[in-house]
Amino acid sequence: MKKQYIYILIGVITAALMGLVAIQLYWIDNAVTLKEDDFKRNVRSAIFSVSNKLDKIDATYRIRARELGQNNFNQQLNSFNYLLQNGADSVATFQQNGVTYQVKEKQSKNGKVYQKSVQSLSPSGQVGFQLSIQGQGVMNGRPSVLDEMLENLAGIGYRPIQERLEKKLVDSLLNSELLSRGIKAKYQYGVFDYDGNELFVDSVVNINKIRQSGFYAQLFPNDVMETPHFLTILFPHKKRYLLKTMWLMLSTSVLLLIIIVCTFTFTIQTIFKQKKLSEVKNDFISNMTHELKTPISTISLACEALSDKDMSGSEHVRGNYISMISQENKRLGLLVESVLKSATWDKGDLKLKKEEFDLHQTINAVVDNILIQVESKSGTISKVLSASKSTIKADQVHITNLINNLLDNANKYSPEKPEISISTENYKEGILLVVADNGQGIKRENLTKVFEKFYRVPTGNVHNVKGFGLGLNYVKAIIERHGGEISASSVYGKGTKFNIYIPFNHNDSGNA
Repeated sequence: MKKQYIYILIGVITAALMGLVAIQLYWIDNAVTLKEDDFKRNVRSAIFSVSNKLDKIDATYRIRARELGQNNFNQQLNSFNYLLQNGADSVATFQQNGVTYQVKEKQSKNGKVYQKSVQSLSPSGQVGFQLSIQGQGVMNGRPSVLDEMLENLAGIGYRPIQERLEKKLVDSLLNSELLSRGIKAKYQYGVFDYDGNELFVDSVVNINKIRQSGFYAQLFPNDVMETPHFLTILFPHKKRYLLKTMWLMLSTSVLLLIIIVCTFTFTIQTIFKQKKLSEVKNDFISNMTHELKTPISTISLACEALSDKDMSGSEHVRGNYISMISQENKRLGLLVESVLKSATWDKGDLKLKKEEFDLHQTINAVVDNILIQVESKSGTISKVLSASKSTIKADQVHITNLINNLLDNANKYSPEKPEISISTENYKEGILLVVADNGQGIKRENLTKVFEKFYRVPTGNVHNVKGFGLGLNYVKAIIERHGGEISASSVYGKGTKFNIYIPFNHNDSGNA
């Protein structure tokens, strides 16, 4: 797939994903708003229900008070009216249910106009409510409308609001009404008059917040003789409570969004990884074709030469051609074997035959074998084998190949006069092996990729270094199977250094 098509695909999927996330966030916000509206509606319903129940309780008290005090008040009022009818201007005071009432009557001298009033008095002498009525003519024994109002007032049994409200009763009613509507959030409440003065509050700390809360209802709305009072309720943790009641929906939505985003990210990464792998494999096939073509061509030419009787007549010439065919055939076998081995360690089928051996002796043997190639380029190999304990239990063949690969790379990637160093020291429960060179180095962006399969550091159009990109991948696989670690550091243009940690002994299920 072309890179531009991949970017178009990413753009389309990204736009779709952003649209999906936006829609999901919109529905979540909408659901939270609906939940909040439902909560407000239920709270207002509960608080108005409490107000109605308090009104009914107060009405029940009034009915009972009326039944008990009606007869007694009627006797006092009739006696008082009898006295009033015998004088033009009269004033009388009496008490009923703890309330002091003062009744006044005035009659004009010509007897055509009369006025009658009643008012309640507090213990300090302040006037509570006051009612009056005025008419034409003499009373003539007819019951006054004001008398009927007084009779009803006394029968009801007027009480101040402090006596009509009990904090425990209000708290019980609120709790019951909220629970009946499924509201279990913590709340604070208070009762305030029209001017904002508190009668009682549930929390003194949040008194201002309670006073200013939007959830309130008027108490005893039909009471014309008392300053209006309001029951107010506050939910200090309303948002937290609403989110808690919606946790399942919100968590599911968030989880789905995370899954979608992660899946999208993984898909994009997989596409780029597959594209990169495809490019690497194409490079590998091209390189492998080039590597295989050379020995095949050599063998083909040697066979043609042997088939010529003139050229094959000499035993010396024929022996050279046969030796050439044998060497190229071995080379082909090694190339094929390296590819097959890469598939083996990729699948995890690599078997290790561990035995105890001296790592320093192995290093010396490998250095002796490769020193001729290094010296042919006027290079040197320096050894600093400082590890006091150099005996390890590992697969000697693979460790030998590992060291050989590192030294061979150091030589191949050092164009002129290679200066290679190999050193050891004891580290933790094993040996730290360091191989460094003064070669061309590796750029920072390529350094993390050198251990990937088939990867070769880009060299432009110059292909003077042969290989399949399997050497360092093999080295990393062997080190990890031995329980060790490998890392690389490099300064481009100055050289590369590999640090390899090999434990003395590592138990592995892949042992032969």
